[in-house]
Order: sequence, then structure tokens, then C-alpha cells
Amino acid sequence: MKHIVVIGAGPAGMLAAGTAAEQGARVTLLEKMNKPGRKLVITGKGRCNITNLKNWEEFSPHVHPVNRYFKPAFYHFSSEDTVRFFNGIGLPTLLERGSRIYPASERAFDVADALVQWLERLGVDVQCNTRVTGFVTEPGTSSRIKAVRVARNSDSRPRNFSEAVTLPDGADENSTRGTTGEGSASAGEGSASAGEEWEIAADHFILATGGKTYPGTGSTGDGYAFALALGHRVEPLFPTLTALMPVRYDMRLKGIQLRNVGLELVVNGVVKQAEEGELFFTDLGIEGPIGFRVSRNAVIALNSGQQVALHLNLKPALTREQLLRRWERESDRKPEPEQKGEPVRQVGAKQGSSAVDALKLRGFMPGGLVGPFTKYVTESGMHPVDAMQQWVFPITSCEGWRRAVVTAGGISMKEVDSKTMQSRLVENLSFAGEVLDLDADSGGYNLQVAFATGRLAGSCVPK
Repeated sequence: MKHIVVIGAGPAGMLAAGTAAEQGARVTLLEKMNKPGRKLVITGKGRCNITNLKNWEEFSPHVHPVNRYFKPAFYHFSSEDTVRFFNGIGLPTLLERGSRIYPASERAFDVADALVQWLERLGVDVQCNTRVTGFVTEPGTSSRIKAVRVARNSDSRPRNFSEAVTLPDGADENSTRGTTGEGSASAGEGSASAGEEWEIAADHFILATGGKTYPGTGSTGDGYAFALALGHRVEPLFPTLTALMPVRYDMRLKGIQLRNVGLELVVNGVVKQAEEGELFFTDLGIEGPIGFRVSRNAVIALNSGQQVALHLNLKPALTREQLLRRWERESDRKPEPEQKGEPVRQVGAKQGSSAVDALKLRGFMPGGLVGPFTKYVTESGMHPVDAMQQWVFPITSCEGWRRAVVTAGGISMKEVDSKTMQSRLVENLSFAGEVLDLDADSGGYNLQVAFATGRLAGSCVPK
């Protein structure tokens, strides 16, 4: 019986471990946190958007940077396969708009629990609070791993072993390739200081350590360091599905959620991307589904020193002429104030338009938006109708690893056999999940990448 060691008990690692066990292997799953699936249980605001039921033609445009590297994994384990899998292990699911699949309970914890119980039934040896400190390669070669070096954690706090290796962060234009001395591959000196080390020998190893986002869940970039040490190339890392912070952000916007609005990403004065849907203003800036969709290209542009702005259209379903007619039609009509005695504030608008009061604006937008919008109209001198259809937010920065949802970049797919997820450089090593240079848009796409690559990696281990 072959012994398989899987490193990382996130969605990809758990799928890989269970699948390898189904193939008849003896499987050890190593997780440095105190429970499997720590990041999984906070996805989708705790609801966990498991997958998206779109077919490949509709799904593939949402995968980055090169979707063809994911195609074999998707066809091996499609979105429909993912739903059948979870239903089969005892987790009912429900379909929501946008072809998104959630657990019927709408609790992400139930997804993690179903996976853990599946692993238990298969006899997978899950070792939590166990951190990997490096690989031991066969004497005289770095192309085959002999064992993994581990240490027991005294607690579940994440330790960033990757700090001992220079990683290619988002602003770095050059990828990095690691090298290792004969006989070992580690994440750097000092990584074993928290406890005594020992080795676990195995026939095959699957690296599924996740990315760098939400480090409190254990995603601290360890896998990139290990891959570099084994000679793999790591493409530049940067946060995506993340908040974008406007210049001089008006904190009165915090907490406002908008539906059916349009958003354009403008780079150096040129529209690069246009989306429609929901947008949220938070303490970190602009988020929500369409904010996240444009964030990948926005971060790339910011990292390269380009000028980035978001243009918000509050009324994308109307032409300027239609909106102007509505504005003029309601000139003599004022909505009731939200609170009695609220003062009427005038909005001075140039370009030939008359002054506008705050009560009138409430017929066109949520009350909480009126103050910041009034300020924008006053400062820009735009007609309120034009401002509603092009509210410009120059962007100064993005939220980093602390609260970004996904890591873009990672282990180069050019050095991974996309039909098996096995390394092209190391004989008995495979990869799965976010550690790879694969990321996707919000809407269930990223978890499908994790589940499918994990399933494929576990299916292709040596029998």
C-alpha cells in the first residue's frame, strides 16, 4: 500500500487526501492549525459558495491568468461533479441566482464538517497542530522527495515560515526560482524552533498549503517557500478579490450597499473593464461582487505605477437623456425626509444646472449616499445627472493579505502537468489549490478550482 502525505487541510488538501484514500492509498494529512478547513468556514460571509454550475465555456473566462491550465481538472471534476460529491457525502445543497451553489443550511461550517467526516470514514490520518518545516530529498538528487520534516505546534497560531525566503510580492515584476542543496529542501533556518522535529517518509507528496490571504487562518505562504526550495518557479504574488481604497475616502459611505449599479475600471484614462451588479462600501473602501471583479486588474495596474480610477454609475439602465427627463420631471416633487426636522441642504451644480436639495436626491439614491454625493457634485461642478452616471473614485491602494480573499500568482503551471497536477521537476510531488498560479473571480469559481485540482491530484497518485 502506497503512503501519501498531503500538506494542508484546506478544501484542495482535503479533497486530495480523501480521493487518494479512495484509490487505496494510506494517507496522512498534515495541518498546522488546530482544525481542518479554517479558511473554508469563513468563505462567502460564512455561507460558503461551494461552486458555480456554469459549463466550461461560461466558467473558463472567470479563471486567471491562463484558464487552459485548469481545463483538464475541470473536466475531470466539473461543477456538477462537485455538487454530486457533496450530496453523496451527506451535504444537501441549494442553487441560487448566478448558478451559485451553497450548502442548504447556508452554513460554511457544515461544508467543513462534511469533509472531515468523509475523511474519517476513509481512514485518513489527519494530524492537526503539525507544521511542515521542510522536505528531505533522496541523497544525490533533488528530483525525488524522501520524507517531510515536521514539528508539533504548541498552539494553533500561524507561523510564517516563508519569511525566511524572498518571495515575489505583487510589485515585483520578476518571477523567482528557488534552488536547494543536495539532500534537503526547507523553508529556511529557524523554522523548527517551536518544537522538536521528526520525519515522515512517504511514496508521494501533495502540496496544498493555500495562499497568503487571511493569514490568521493559517494561509501564510509556506508552500511557496517549499516550492522555491525544490527548484520550482513562483509567479509574482498579489492579493485579489480585495478592497480598493479611494483617494480621500469619505467614511460616511461605510456600510452602504448598492444594487444594480455599474462600475468601470479606468487605467491611465482608458476603460479596461466594466461590470454591473452589487457594490459595497466598507471600512476598507470599495468591495462587493463587482468591486472584487475589477480588483485583480486594478491591483496589477497599481503595482505597475499606473493611474487607477473607478467610475460608478448609479443608474446604468438609463441613458443620460432618460435620467435627465426624470430629473426634470421631479423638479417640483420632493420625497419625504427620512427624519423630521432634517435641514434641506443645497447642492450647487455648475454647467447651467440649478441648485438641488438633498430631499430631491433621495428620489434617486439611498439616503446615506446623499451627503457624499452632494460633496462630489459640489467639488466636481458636474450636473447631478452626469455625476450619477460617472461618480469618479481615484484609487490609491488596495487591501493586502490581511483581508483579501484570494492570492493571485503562485507555483508556475508551466512546471505542473495539468492532466495530473504532478510536478514536472520533482518525481513524487503534486500540487493542488491556491498555491498554484490559478485564481478566479468571486461566485464559487475559486472553490471549484480548489476542489477540482485537489480531486485530480488525489486521483493521480501512484497506486
